[in-house]
Amino acid sequence: MTEPANPARETSAAAAPPAVPPVVPDHELIRVIGSGSSGEVWLARNVLGIHRAVKIVYARAFEQRRSFEREFDGVLKFEPVSRLHDGLMDILQVGCNDAAGYFYYVMELCDDVSTGQVIVPEQYSPRTLAYDYRQRRRLPIGECIRLGAAIASALGYLHRHGLIHRDVKPSNIIFVNGFPKLADVGLVSELSEPGSQVGTEGFIAPEGAGTAQADIYSLGKVLYEISTGKDRNEYPVLPAPLEDNAEGRDLVHFNKIVLDACRTDPRRRYKSADEMMTVLLAFQFSHYDPRIENARQRLIRAISVAGPYIGFGVIVGMLWRLIWLLKHTPH
Repeated sequence: MTEPANPARETSAAAAPPAVPPVVPDHELIRVIGSGSSGEVWLARNVLGIHRAVKIVYARAFEQRRSFEREFDGVLKFEPVSRLHDGLMDILQVGCNDAAGYFYYVMELCDDVSTGQVIVPEQYSPRTLAYDYRQRRRLPIGECIRLGAAIASALGYLHRHGLIHRDVKPSNIIFVNGFPKLADVGLVSELSEPGSQVGTEGFIAPEGAGTAQADIYSLGKVLYEISTGKDRNEYPVLPAPLEDNAEGRDLVHFNKIVLDACRTDPRRRYKSADEMMTVLLAFQFSHYDPRIENARQRLIRAISVAGPYIGFGVIVGMLWRLIWLLKHTPH
C-alpha cells in the first residue's frame, strides 16, 4: 500500500521528506520515493551502479509483532516466485536488521514517468498505473485489454503457487521497460485467510480479501477505472453520454468482462484469473471473420487446456500474430 512520494512530479525532488538512510548491504540509499503506513521506499544504487528500489518495513509501525512477522513471511514466500513470471515485480534481495527493528527488500526499479529506464536520481518519479490514470483518465480499450491480460496472468501464476496479493489497485501496478507488473507485496499471503478486510477501500471484494476470487474482483475494479475514467466507487456507472463509435461500442462490450469480474457473489465471477485472462485475450478478436474466428477458437482451446503451463510470452506471441492477421486480412 506504499504510495509514491512524488507521483506526478508536482513538486521538486528536494521536497521529498528528509530521512536518515537505513543500512542495506551493498546499496547506497539516495532518497525516499514512496511512503506508507508500515515504512518507506528508497531509490538506491548498488555496487555495480544499477539503480534499485528498496522498501524498509519497520516493526514499530505495527501494533503487534505478529503482524510485522506475517508481512516478512509474505515477502519471503513471494521472493522465489517473483522472478519466474514477467508480470510480477522482481524481488532481488531480502534482509532483516533486528537491532534496528526493520526488514528490507530490494526490487527492480520501475520506469521514470518521463525518461523510462534512464534514471536521474534527483528527478526520478515512478511510473505506475495510478500515474497514467491521473494523466489520461480513460485508456483505449485495446490498452486495457493488454494490461488486464498481463496482470490476470500474473495473478493466475501467483494463485497457482498458493499465494494471493490482497491489494490489487492502480498504484500497485508498475511499468518496467513499458511492461505492466504487479508490485507492492506487503499484503501477499497464503490462500488461508478468507474474509480479511486488508487492502484498499473500493477495491476490496464484498466478502473481504484473502481469496483468489477477491483478487479477481480487485482487478475488475482496476479495469473499470481505466476503461471508464471513473472512480471505482462509482461502479457500475458508465460515462454519459456514450459516443456512438467503435470505441464507445467496445467499452460497452468490455464492460461485460468487468461486470463478470466484479459480481457480488464470488461464485459468479471468473473461476480463475487464467479464465479471465483468456476472456480478455479473446475479446481482441470479437469482430467476426472466418480466419480470425478460427484462430481465436484455437487460442481459447490452447489456453483452456494448457493455460497453467503456457508461458505468458507464448500467449503474447500468439496474440500479436492474430493482431497481424486481423490488420492484414482483406475486408
